[in-house]
Amino acid sequence: MSGDVSIDESKDSAARAVGLPPDVHPLGHLRKVMADFRQRVGEDPRILILTHRSPDPDALGALTGVDFLLRNAFDLQPEIATVGQIYRAENQAMVRELGLTYQEYHSLDVSRFHGAMLVDSQPSFGHTDLPDDVPMIAVFDHHQPPPPERRQDQSIPHYDVRLGMGSTATIIFEYIRDAGLGLDSRTATALCCGVRFDTADLSVHATPLDREAFFETFLHADRSMLARIRLPSLPPTYYRELHRSLSRARRHGPLVFGLLGRVANPESVAEMADFFMRMEGCRWSLVGGSFEGTYYLSLRTQVAHGEAFPLMEKILEGEGTFGGRGSVAGGQVPLENTDEATLRSLERRLRTRALKLVDPEELRGTDPRFGTRLTRLP
Repeated sequence: MSGDVSIDESKDSAARAVGLPPDVHPLGHLRKVMADFRQRVGEDPRILILTHRSPDPDALGALTGVDFLLRNAFDLQPEIATVGQIYRAENQAMVRELGLTYQEYHSLDVSRFHGAMLVDSQPSFGHTDLPDDVPMIAVFDHHQPPPPERRQDQSIPHYDVRLGMGSTATIIFEYIRDAGLGLDSRTATALCCGVRFDTADLSVHATPLDREAFFETFLHADRSMLARIRLPSLPPTYYRELHRSLSRARRHGPLVFGLLGRVANPESVAEMADFFMRMEGCRWSLVGGSFEGTYYLSLRTQVAHGEAFPLMEKILEGEGTFGGRGSVAGGQVPLENTDEATLRSLERRLRTRALKLVDPEELRGTDPRFGTRLTRLP
């Protein structure tokens, strides 16, 4: 890596990137990196494209976009591999509607590949599996990097992490745009999903480049497919998890939290965190649940109430790993033992730490036209 650069919040270019040299054009830098890489390994390198476990729409969109970019701007035939099942209904609908097919990472012979690229994640993140013997060529992401002592990016030639960007799909859109490539419907739909889900239809964390990416990809996307992905059919297990989450949810002032013990679907943790944020007077929500040896946490907050990343850091106090940006954060705590006593003990610790962060005197105001008055939160 060529060294960090300062972040200029007024721009949507490489000047806002962590890891790229100052004043460099991202596509031009990637072209140089790939030219140097081809000189070392040969003219037809085999590239593996990876992301974090159980990819969400932004990761899926970025995977599709990088695959399109490498095939059309670099004349490569990359392969995409993912780790973990996809549970959330919207994410499943995106894979189904777009006909996305990926290799299972752990079943691959990674020795076949000369290099790898990573999207919507970073090498130090705990929810990302990377090969030890395949060099990382490029990283594209928009999440807060880990502290310098935990970062593993110093040897990666192309490291494009933009902390102010709304989605990784937006970053990939910029590369495709600057390469002068026309978007096909499938790639446009995938990128559009990535931008719209990570920016909540441009309502949060949206930069001018996010807006350009959204509208340009929307113009070329399959609109009926976008609608089906946005509102997919839901399995019966969704409603069972919803019922259990509601029965276990508790509210303390501006905080609504649900520590659910074991869950049938790890994505229900994030879904319930989003759902509880819609409660009147809720300023931040915290939901957790255990699935297959890991305790998952999702935190949502109104940005004016506090950034999610430092809140999650205080709640975990060094247990497990976490990441986030703006109003969204997620964490994972490995469980050596999944018995009830261990889960209850962990949830007690999480609850105690979260409640220390609550201001019990916070008030909520409501519009008197809706039949309620200013009241103190319970």
